[in-house]
Amino acid sequence: MSKVLVNRLNVREGPTTNSKSVAHYESGDIIKSGNLLIENEGRIWLRYRGNSGNDRYVCAINNDGSVYIEVASNVPGPRNLGNSVSNNPRPNNSETGVPGIPKQNQFNDYRIKNWGCCFLCTCVKGGLTTREQCENCFNWGLSTNKLSSKNCYVNCDKEQWAKDIANKYGTTYHGDYIYNKNSHHFWLTQNGVEIFNSAGLGWRGSTY
Repeated sequence: MSKVLVNRLNVREGPTTNSKSVAHYESGDIIKSGNLLIENEGRIWLRYRGNSGNDRYVCAINNDGSVYIEVASNVPGPRNLGNSVSNNPRPNNSETGVPGIPKQNQFNDYRIKNWGCCFLCTCVKGGLTTREQCENCFNWGLSTNKLSSKNCYVNCDKEQWAKDIANKYGTTYHGDYIYNKNSHHFWLTQNGVEIFNSAGLGWRGSTY
């Protein structure tokens, strides 16, 4: 559950102030079903399922650092550890969208560091959530020729490999996570919203 801290908090159809406002919360209201924090346009948004059955978004941290919601600690997304968003500094582009998986340039192996965007997306799509799991998966990918030993390129069907990862590690395959690509860089979206980017949420360059 997440507590609203401001007098009026707009509920929007998407994680942007340009999106239509469909309702609002008052200070002290509780949002019971928030399930993900998303960074977009310099703001942190809480996503939840509205009474209509559609995803709704409310701003948790504004782009000036103002905290609008005290978010439950078990809600995943782009923030540091702590009991609530209000206890933490505003996240920056170092966040990937999955708290346990660091940016690709923080891995020790130069192949993941330089070319690991598609590989890490496949790890996330296959349900992996920690650095250790990704490193183990990397070694497994090399041994099965699913990855190029030269540069970490994924040389097999990505969707099938994500399913194979889930089977191997007993995790959940996320069929609703969608690969996106800009030149040579991959990231994942869900319902059109970016949820994982190994170079930092919002990063869209052609080289890393």
